[in-house]
Amino acid sequence: MANLNEAWELWIETAYEADDNIPLPSSNDSYSDKLLVRIPKSLHRRLAETSEREGVSLNQYIVSLLSAVT
Repeated sequence: MANLNEAWELWIETAYEADDNIPLPSSNDSYSDKLLVRIPKSLHRRLAETSEREGVSLNQYIVSLLSAVT
Protein backbone atom coordinates (compact mmCIF):
# COMPACT_ATOMS: atom_id res chain seq x y z
CA MET A 1 0.00 0.00 0.00
CA ALA A 2 2.89 2.34 0.73
CA ASN A 3 4.22 1.76 -2.81
CA LEU A 4 0.81 2.52 -4.24
CA ASN A 5 0.62 5.86 -2.44
CA GLU A 6 4.15 6.74 -3.50
CA ALA A 7 3.39 5.83 -7.13
CA TRP A 8 0.23 7.95 -7.01
CA GLU A 9 2.11 10.95 -5.62
CA LEU A 10 4.85 10.59 -8.23
CA TRP A 11 2.29 10.35 -11.03
CA ILE A 12 0.54 13.52 -9.87
CA GLU A 13 3.85 15.34 -9.51
CA THR A 14 5.00 14.25 -12.98
CA ALA A 15 1.64 15.09 -14.58
CA TYR A 16 1.64 18.52 -12.91
CA GLU A 17 5.17 19.29 -14.10
CA ALA A 18 4.27 18.19 -17.64
CA ASP A 19 1.15 20.37 -17.52
CA ASP A 20 -1.00 17.29 -18.11
CA ASN A 21 -4.65 17.17 -17.19
CA ILE A 22 -5.15 15.67 -13.72
CA PRO A 23 -8.74 14.46 -13.34
CA LEU A 24 -10.65 15.20 -10.17
CA PRO A 25 -11.53 12.22 -7.99
CA SER A 26 -14.82 10.65 -8.92
CA SER A 27 -17.69 10.73 -6.50
CA ASN A 28 -19.23 7.61 -5.00
CA ASP A 29 -22.60 9.35 -5.20
CA SER A 30 -22.95 8.88 -8.94
CA TYR A 31 -25.09 6.16 -10.42
CA SER A 32 -24.24 4.00 -13.38
CA ASP A 33 -26.80 2.93 -15.93
CA LYS A 34 -26.41 -0.73 -15.00
CA LEU A 35 -28.19 -2.91 -12.49
CA LEU A 36 -27.62 -6.62 -12.08
CA VAL A 37 -30.61 -8.53 -10.73
CA ARG A 38 -30.85 -12.28 -10.27
CA ILE A 39 -34.32 -13.60 -11.03
CA PRO A 40 -35.84 -17.07 -11.31
CA LYS A 41 -35.62 -18.69 -14.74
CA SER A 42 -39.40 -18.91 -14.96
CA LEU A 43 -39.76 -15.14 -14.48
CA HIS A 44 -37.01 -14.50 -17.01
CA ARG A 45 -38.84 -16.67 -19.52
CA ARG A 46 -42.19 -14.91 -18.94
CA LEU A 47 -40.60 -11.48 -19.27
CA ALA A 48 -38.74 -12.49 -22.44
CA GLU A 49 -41.85 -13.98 -24.03
CA THR A 50 -43.94 -10.91 -23.23
CA SER A 51 -41.29 -8.51 -24.53
CA GLU A 52 -41.13 -10.52 -27.75
CA ARG A 53 -44.92 -10.31 -28.15
CA GLU A 54 -44.72 -6.55 -27.53
CA GLY A 55 -41.96 -6.23 -30.12
CA VAL A 56 -39.43 -4.63 -27.78
CA SER A 57 -36.17 -5.76 -26.26
CA LEU A 58 -36.25 -7.48 -22.89
CA ASN A 59 -34.28 -4.59 -21.40
CA GLN A 60 -36.70 -2.02 -22.80
CA TYR A 61 -39.67 -3.99 -21.51
CA ILE A 62 -38.25 -4.29 -17.98
CA VAL A 63 -37.42 -0.57 -17.91
CA SER A 64 -41.01 0.24 -18.87
CA LEU A 65 -42.33 -2.02 -16.08
CA LEU A 66 -40.02 -0.42 -13.53
CA SER A 67 -40.97 3.07 -14.71
CA ALA A 68 -44.64 2.29 -14.18
CA VAL A 69 -44.18 1.42 -10.49
CA THR A 70 -41.92 4.32 -9.47
